[in-house]
Amino acid sequence: MGGRGDYDTDAVVYRVPTGVALRGIGVGTLILGLCVVGVSVLRALEPVRAVVVGVGLVLGVMALLSVAMLIVGLRRLIGRGARFVLDDDGFLNATGPGGGVRRGVWRDVRRVQSDGPVISIDLAGGRRSLVRTNMLDVGPRELAQELRRHLIPNRSGVSTPP
Repeated sequence: MGGRGDYDTDAVVYRVPTGVALRGIGVGTLILGLCVVGVSVLRALEPVRAVVVGVGLVLGVMALLSVAMLIVGLRRLIGRGARFVLDDDGFLNATGPGGGVRRGVWRDVRRVQSDGPVISIDLAGGRRSLVRTNMLDVGPRELAQELRRHLIPNRSGVSTPP
């Protein structure tokens, strides 16, 4: 497993669904457009200075948030958002902060268990990696089965409950 976006040809990459990325881009663009219309209306009405300052601050904060949504949506669309990668060597878990171990090798995997939208991968040394499947274009059951397929079935110490 190489650096950013540098995966083996046989690697399986799970990403954020395209629809979610497009929704972020659409909502960000819509809110930014509404902010521009709001500023135009505000300038045309020429209200009292206190109103201009108050509404201007609100519109400015909304514009910043909409630009952030737009950027996140674009990053997800080009593949730089949340992802989970499986290859012959191990896995890369980039599904969010607080997920524990980010990279792991198959020889260290002790157990894979699915609990709702989260898959727990227990590793040697008491370490753990939590995969949030609600951010990916795959269900928890399918991903857990795919993880178990990568494990060597006759290796001692590996537990793969259903």
